[in-house]
Amino acid sequence: MTGMHQVLIVFAISAMMTNGVDNFVLTAGGYATWAAFGMALGAFLRLRNKNEKALALGYFISGILGGVTEPALYGVGFKYKRPFVAMAIGGFLGGLYAGLTHVGTYVMGATNFLSVLGYVSGGTGNMINGCIGCVIALGASAALTYFFGFTAADLEPETATV
Repeated sequence: MTGMHQVLIVFAISAMMTNGVDNFVLTAGGYATWAAFGMALGAFLRLRNKNEKALALGYFISGILGGVTEPALYGVGFKYKRPFVAMAIGGFLGGLYAGLTHVGTYVMGATNFLSVLGYVSGGTGNMINGCIGCVIALGASAALTYFFGFTAADLEPETATV
């Protein structure tokens, strides 16, 4: 969102070249991405306006299939504000689990659903814990967005104007 990934990627590359694994930047970024997917999914499930609902579904699909999170960030997170907080909490929870279970990312690759393949080289435990962290980030973000992400005014269907 602010371009800090350009600065932080240097640390990830350094860790990958030195150790063959990154336990911080790429792993944290992965869970932030999954939390953005969850925010879009939670918005899709909660919104009542057909146009906004369709957009949220498009944001989810563009994220999970293409790895593009900007539509979700700007179309849901910035527009409604509360879902952005839900996304941050979801990403934190997924990252916390990954940190506690020492998940590492071994491949600098996809930012879509294929990103879980980056955990494979670390063994079965790393793969399982990496996937669990993704589910936590997505699920927590979606649930928090669904239950707390919108005010009553946000959920009112749009009235037609002539």
